[in-house]
Parts: sequence; C-alpha cells; structure tokens
Amino acid sequence: MEELDLSAMKRFFLEQGERRILEKQDYFVRQGERSGRVAYVEDGMFRFVRTDTKGGEHIVGYSFRDSFVAEYTSCLCSRPALADVQAIVRSTLYVLPYEKLRRYWEMSPEHQRLGRIVAEQLFVMTYRRLMDSYCCTPEERYMDLMRRYPELKEQRPLKEIASFIGVTPETVSAIRKKLLKSGIS
Repeated sequence: MEELDLSAMKRFFLEQGERRILEKQDYFVRQGERSGRVAYVEDGMFRFVRTDTKGGEHIVGYSFRDSFVAEYTSCLCSRPALADVQAIVRSTLYVLPYEKLRRYWEMSPEHQRLGRIVAEQLFVMTYRRLMDSYCCTPEERYMDLMRRYPELKEQRPLKEIASFIGVTPETVSAIRKKLLKSGIS
C-alpha cells in the first residue's frame, strides 16, 4: 500500500477549518444524527461509541492527536451516524464540512490520489479489525492494541479497552496478569 503524506491535507484543515475546542465528554457527533463534518485533531483524543438497542455501550474506535475524526458512514451516505464520537480529553479540532473536503479532493489528480489512499487505508484498517475479531485470540488483540496505542493503557479504563477488543473486563485483567507474570507489561 502507498505511503501517505497527509501534510497538505492537514494544512488545508488548519487554513480552511473552523477551530473548535471540545471539553472532555463533549460530543463531536451523536449516534442517530446526520453528520456532514470532518475534523483534524490538532490535540486530544476521541472514542467512537455505539449504543445497542438494550442501552449497552460498545467502544468501536479511537482517534488520536494529529489524526482525523469523523463518523464517515454518515458523511459518505448522508445517513444518521452509527456511533457517537466523543472527546475523552480536552481536544482542539479544525472542522470542515465533508462537502468542502470532497471538493478539495477533486481539485487536482494529486488530491484525488490522496483521497483514494485515505479511503484505502480506512478499508484496510476496518477489514483487519474484522479478520482479527474472527482469527486472533483476545490476548493477541490486546497485545496488538497496546503495541499500536500504548497510551490507552494509562488513559482509558479497563472496561473500555475490553469493549474495544470484544471481551469482558475480567478477560483483560487475566491477560494483563499473565503478561506481567511472563515479564511483558
């Protein structure tokens, strides 16, 4: 897969986007509402939370500092958002309407290429999570998550990490104990 240089897109958000500060627990997008906004996260952290029909919350994703955040299905399909996108620390964003980002991608072949690569990477990330949920053990999923995002261990509660990898908090606790015994933290 092609390497991605997002500096031009970040610059576009910084120059054209509306700067917003969201406090901890503020929502960028609410499940069930239409969202046509995309943002560059200059500083902060977000979680994607899907609430099921019984009121149970499921952590389905994260966005971190120096990345982008959106409820992409809502933007792409003009449908209600499938999940909440919530700040989990005070966060600084540069927000654009999705339509403006789409026009940016249409401005030149290089911008179109960038949009294509972003879409490809989102697909690969989503497909990998799907495959991992079927083929990897809870311990493998936990270790992969901690390798990719080590800050989660200190910043997010055990219950939330468990939800993200699709297991109970007790399972994550047992995994941590096992790893600690074997000298892996």
